[in-house]
Order: sequence, then structure tokens, then C-alpha cells
Amino acid sequence: MSFLSVFVHNTVSIVVSLVYVVFVGMAVLKILPANPRKYGLCRIALATVCHVSVILLATVFYKKGLLAYIFNNILLAYVLLIGNALCVCLVFREKFRRCWGITLFTQIIVEYSGTLSFLIFTDRPLVLNIPEERRVYMLVNYGVGPGVFFLLLYLLYKMKIGDAYRRWLEHGEFWSRGMICLSAYPILFYGATDLLMGSGVSRNVSWGITLLMLFAALVLFHHMGMEEWQRREFASQQIILQQQDVYIKTLEGMQEEMRRFRHDYKNMMSGLYLTAREGELAKTHCFIQEMTEDFDSQIGDRIRQMGQLGNVCMTEVKGLLLTKLVQMQRDGTVCELEVMHPFRGTRCRITDLCRCLGILIDNAMEEVRGREDARVHIMISSQGGVHYVPGEEPAVPYR
Repeated sequence: MSFLSVFVHNTVSIVVSLVYVVFVGMAVLKILPANPRKYGLCRIALATVCHVSVILLATVFYKKGLLAYIFNNILLAYVLLIGNALCVCLVFREKFRRCWGITLFTQIIVEYSGTLSFLIFTDRPLVLNIPEERRVYMLVNYGVGPGVFFLLLYLLYKMKIGDAYRRWLEHGEFWSRGMICLSAYPILFYGATDLLMGSGVSRNVSWGITLLMLFAALVLFHHMGMEEWQRREFASQQIILQQQDVYIKTLEGMQEEMRRFRHDYKNMMSGLYLTAREGELAKTHCFIQEMTEDFDSQIGDRIRQMGQLGNVCMTEVKGLLLTKLVQMQRDGTVCELEVMHPFRGTRCRITDLCRCLGILIDNAMEEVRGREDARVHIMISSQGGVHYVPGEEPAVPYR
């Protein structure tokens, strides 16, 4: 095969793999946005240069016969993975680690579908210089392979594997452990196949054993991930129960204050009636003002706090604020909470957000502790008019 024909074939193959990555990222994992406003000509040009470089490298490797060595196969596999991840990162302006996770997920399914297709149609390596074998290769690679690929995707979609995988990608701890293990799949796949074939095992049997090993590794990976997720869910449920307990106690306190206020209401109204009947408007005005202030100090502030707290849509942040509000109430510190619009998330991780909020609020409480007019003002706001996914602008508390 000529250099040009190999280059064209590699171009088609790598572009198809990139299309697979984009499709999986949008339709299955639902991570990549389908918003054309995010695309940029400069970024697309850089992505094109990146892919052309990968295609040239793959063509040179093939023409020089370097793919006969297992190390070069593994190296080229990683170059392709990095190239696809960089292209998606540039075009969609997503974080590289998320693009790398999408690329890994897609490429493993591509390897599975391609290997299964070749196992069905041929029992030996194909020589592309022979026209008949080249036609078989093209049929399997661009006909049967994509069909098996989309069938596997459909099964994974029905099993909701994509949802679990997407949740895993959102956690940095899981990325640092599980994703690094998953990134070793080219070494496992090509290394195990070469080792088995070097021991005299046939190609089909080697591929079959390698697929089973890879499948077992993925099942273990999925099981470990589900255990970690269930542990986090359990911890989250415990936090929710604690929040509900604090919330119920707060409502019970408000109810008790209402009971007391109702008991004194008739006496207050009697005094107001006598003052107004005697025509002492100044005293009447002062009396109403004092009664209103008493109501605000006893009940009104708590009602406003609960109303503002309802705009916090992040369970962890709401629990933190409830805990701090109860603590300030015990210390005799007045807290003014302001959340004018629904607050749904920030760019940073929820653990980092809660840590920062807790430190800032603790510092504010420490600063005013012991004062007669101790007061802390907390405002949580999100910038309006900006398109964001859940987890966009950070909360800003201040004293």
C-alpha cells in the first residue's frame, strides 16, 4: 500500500474514532454540551493540527514496519487516546480529565466491538496488501464493527452504566485511583495478547482470553466504584438526617415562641386599646413599634432565615448553614442570612466549598463573639445571565 492510501485509511479510521468519542460524550455519558456557541475556529484549527499529527505518526509507524513491536502498538494507542482527548478538550472547552475519561470509555468499547467482529469473521491476521483480505478488513472494520459498537452502547445505556460512570468522573478521589487503573487498558490488552501469542497460543484464543481478562478488570472496577458510591450515598443520607433533626428543632423553637407571643397578645392589645382611646398617639406609635420589634426578634428573624435557607438547593451547604445558625443562636449572635435566588452549585467540589464556607463563617463568629451587638451577615449569590451546568459559581459569604 502506498503512503497516500495508508494516510487516507488512517484519516478515516481516526476521524471515525473521534466521532465515536463525541457521540458517546453527548448521547451516552451526557457530559459534552451540544451548544454551538462554544465552538471556536482557532480551537478547531488546533484540534485539526493535533489530529493530522497523530495520523502522520500512525502512517509512518505502519510504513516503517514499527507496528510489529508491541511497545510501538501500545505507544500508538496512547497517542491516539491523547489526541482524541485533546481535540475534544479544545473544541468543547472541557477539562482534560473529563475528556480523557470519555475517550477511555469510548475506546474500550471500540476495542471490544472490533475484536469481537474480527473473531467472528477471521481466524488469523489479515494481510492488507492482498485485495481480498483488504476487502474483508474494510467490511469488518467499517461495517460489522460499528454495528457491534452501537449494540454494546445500547446495552450499556439501558443498564445506565453511563450515569454511574459520569458520577464517578465528578469525584476527584475516584479519578486519582480508578481512572488511572482504567488508563492502563492498552498495556493489559496488547501486552496480554502479545504474551499469549508468544507462548504459542493462536490469535483468536489470545484475543478471547484478553477480552475475558479485560472484562473481569472492568467488572471489578465497576464493583469498586459502586461500593465507593454507595458509601458516599450513605454518608449523604446521614447528613440529611442530621439536617432534618436540626430543622425540626428549629421549627419546634419557633412554635414555642409563637405560643408565648400568643399568650401575651391579648395583654398587648388591651394596653394598645387603652392608649389609643385616651388619644395618646405618640405612646400608641411607640407601643406598636416595640411590639413589632419583639415579634421580629422572637419569630420574624427565624421565619426569614428559613425562607432564605429554602433557596439553598445544595443539601450539604444547607446542612452546614443550619448547623452554624444553631451555633450562633446558642452564642447569642444575630445572623442575617441572604439568599435572594436559588443557589444550585459551584465550579469547585462540594467538599472544598463546605470547607471554605465553614472556615469563613467560623472566622466571622470568632470575630464578633462576646460583643453586645454581635451580628454576622451571610450572603450567598450567583452571577446572573451566565450559562452554567450544576456546579458553576461559588458562594460568597461575608461578614
